[in-house]
Amino acid sequence: MRSSTFPPGILLGIFIARAACGETFDYIIAGAGTCGLVLANRLSADPNIRVAVIEPGEDVRSNVNVTNPALFTVAYGTSIDWQYSTTPQPAASNRTIPWHAGKAIGGTSTINGTQCVRVLIKGMTYIRGDKPQFDAWERLGNEGWNWESLYPYFKKIEKFTVPSTAQTAAGATYDADIHGETGHVHTGFPFSLVNGSFHGLAADTWDALGYPLNEDVNSGSVRGFSTWPQTLDRDRNLRFDAARSYYYAVEDRKNLRLIRGTVKRITWARSSAAGQPAVADGVEYVTTNGELNAVTAAEVILSAGALRSPLILESSGVGNPSLSTSLLNSLGIETKIELPGVGEYLQEQPNTILAYSSTLNLSGSTPYATFSTAQDMFGDETSSIETSTLARIPGWAKKVAAASNGAVEAANVEKLFRVQHDLIFKQNVTLGETLTAVTGGYFYSAMWLLLPFSWGSVHLTSAEAIDAPAIDPKYFFVDFDANVQVSLGRLAQKFWHTKPVSDFVGGSVLPPDGVLPLNATDEQWTSYIGDTLMPNHHPIGTASMMSRELGGVVDSKLRVYGTKNVRVVDGSILPLQFSGHLTATLYAVAERAAELIFEAARYE
Repeated sequence: MRSSTFPPGILLGIFIARAACGETFDYIIAGAGTCGLVLANRLSADPNIRVAVIEPGEDVRSNVNVTNPALFTVAYGTSIDWQYSTTPQPAASNRTIPWHAGKAIGGTSTINGTQCVRVLIKGMTYIRGDKPQFDAWERLGNEGWNWESLYPYFKKIEKFTVPSTAQTAAGATYDADIHGETGHVHTGFPFSLVNGSFHGLAADTWDALGYPLNEDVNSGSVRGFSTWPQTLDRDRNLRFDAARSYYYAVEDRKNLRLIRGTVKRITWARSSAAGQPAVADGVEYVTTNGELNAVTAAEVILSAGALRSPLILESSGVGNPSLSTSLLNSLGIETKIELPGVGEYLQEQPNTILAYSSTLNLSGSTPYATFSTAQDMFGDETSSIETSTLARIPGWAKKVAAASNGAVEAANVEKLFRVQHDLIFKQNVTLGETLTAVTGGYFYSAMWLLLPFSWGSVHLTSAEAIDAPAIDPKYFFVDFDANVQVSLGRLAQKFWHTKPVSDFVGGSVLPPDGVLPLNATDEQWTSYIGDTLMPNHHPIGTASMMSRELGGVVDSKLRVYGTKNVRVVDGSILPLQFSGHLTATLYAVAERAAELIFEAARYE
């Protein structure tokens, strides 16, 4: 096993605990999802390193609802879905909104997708994002985290399949130089691409609205109209989730063990005191039979996702004990490390859908995405909106901070909002995404703002309820977000009423005709959006990688502040939203994390 620099007394205590337990590892990984399985694969590649992965979900390699790309949303509401829901959302007609997350070996990569009434809108999407959004991470205290440092990992993970002649005719375009050819994650375009006639209609219509064709949306600039690849093996028509990509081929390694159970809390060999970091010696987990077990290790890595890793930290005494909220104290949890940012800064994107009848009758799938900048959406008003929103940032920050009951400071939120504002208005990154789809006799649009200023939280509801988080995304808490969503709705509506595609559009189906006329008011749009919005399932930020002073939870080595041997590697560490879908970035982050962990071990 790897060497350690723990003080002799602490090291002896850890080995005694291990001997009593009978289970000892170098690394325990909480969660067999997208990031957790990358780490399990890479770390266990050294036969001298023992790795345990603890995961409550089942093996789904033979579950047709997972393997068949066309059936991805059928798994919603089944045993492989955590079936969460949000707290009541005032801007969404006070609804509690269902929230899906994968409970399986492979995590959410086994079920990711969105369904709207009659059609599968999207799933398994592989889009990286805009370069400046990743460069902004470095501005938040994360030395060495930027587009340039992540780019090699984006290529490393990928095994891209060049589109066929028929797929090219249906709109599949690409730049071979920016894709990987030998990675673990198969990417490409499905054979179910709708025939090229619709692609031409969609491309020509978006072009008429000022959105040119983007040859490859993974170049680091996503603006425009594009056909995006998915995480699948085209020739086998097979979803390539994280387990298929990183686990099944190595599951028989003698130094890699998968334990079925739910990690409940970290156990500590030494608490943080007198300037010394806390030292973890393992975790407690609940077995599938409901028994409480413990396992020990030299290092604990949380990869349970943006909705669960913060809960494990809080259950372990890492979080906010302040007098203004007393979260840990109110739950009867002893504070080990004071990190008020745990569970805060939740950033999620609201999704709205429009549907129309169509005189075309096409089957298949249409992964066509259009990305808009602020200039695209606001036109001549962009400069004035830039000025007015900048002036309102202090007020927004105070509002977000107040809603956290003091867990985050307004000054810190303001700094983060100013970075995001700069990205939107100075660096002209994309602010909205619109999907365009057709199947059978219906046309669809799904749209969402990419960079919300409405930041929420996820927290424990009790010390024992690790599976019942309070998820509060605070949709449209900041009114600018609602304005952007309305603008995206109007853009999608305008698209379907613009030639040449308008020649094939019938009446409105969702909402019914007359609810949103072409001259609909902002109030009508806001009402419809609130009544129908759904999660985009891109939660990030709840254990942010940034300076501790800003409310960060992990440092640039992904180590939890105030600890010697606890890391978080999953979507919770991403500090700002970006104009991509999470999968590509999570794989890249996990690959880089594995190298950082190996590098740290060499110096210990």
